[in-house]
Amino acid sequence: MRIDKKLNLVIPVESESRSIFVHSTPISRDVFEKYFLVISQTFAAIYSEGLGQVAGPRVAALMLKKIAVDSGSWDGADGVNNGLMNEIRRLTNVVMPGNSGWMTMQYQDAIERKLICQDDIDEIEGNIIFFICVSAVHKKNLIPGMLAMMSNLWATQISSLNSTEFARSLPILTATENSGETVIALSVPS
Repeated sequence: MRIDKKLNLVIPVESESRSIFVHSTPISRDVFEKYFLVISQTFAAIYSEGLGQVAGPRVAALMLKKIAVDSGSWDGADGVNNGLMNEIRRLTNVVMPGNSGWMTMQYQDAIERKLICQDDIDEIEGNIIFFICVSAVHKKNLIPGMLAMMSNLWATQISSLNSTEFARSLPILTATENSGETVIALSVPS
C-alpha cells in the first residue's frame, strides 16, 4: 500500500436503524504546516502513553483537544477547534441510504440533523485524528503497516476513491417487502 494525498479514510458506522459510511479526505499540506505542532504532540502523546493502534483511534481526538487546551491553542479564530477541526469536518462526508439509493452529505450537516449520535461522532473523529497523525507524522515506510493494523482493529478502510465514487461502488439498495425500510449489504468494497 502506498500512502499519499489520494488515500482517504472510510469508517463504517452501524446503528440499529441503518448503516452509514463516513469518508474523510486528508488535510492539505498547508493545514498540516499550520497545526503541525499540536498534531505531532498528539501523535507523540498517543505513543508515549502506550496507546498505539489499539487505543489510539479511540482517544486521538480527546488527546488532540487536551494538548490544544493545555497549550492555549484550542480556542480563537485560528485555534485548533475553529481551524483544524472545522477543516477536518469540511473534508468529511457521510454516505447513507436515501430515497433513491446512496446519498452523500457533508459530515457537519449530518451532525446538525442529528443523524449521528455523540458516541459515534467521538469514535469517528478519534479515527480521523489518528489517521491524520499516522499519515502526517509517522515514518513513510511504517505507515502502511500502521494503517493496516488500524483497519483490522477498527474496521476502517483506506480508499483512493472520493466520497462520490465510493458511494457509487456500494451495492445497490433494496427495499424490504413488509416494512419499507432500506436494507444494505454490510460489506465494504475494497
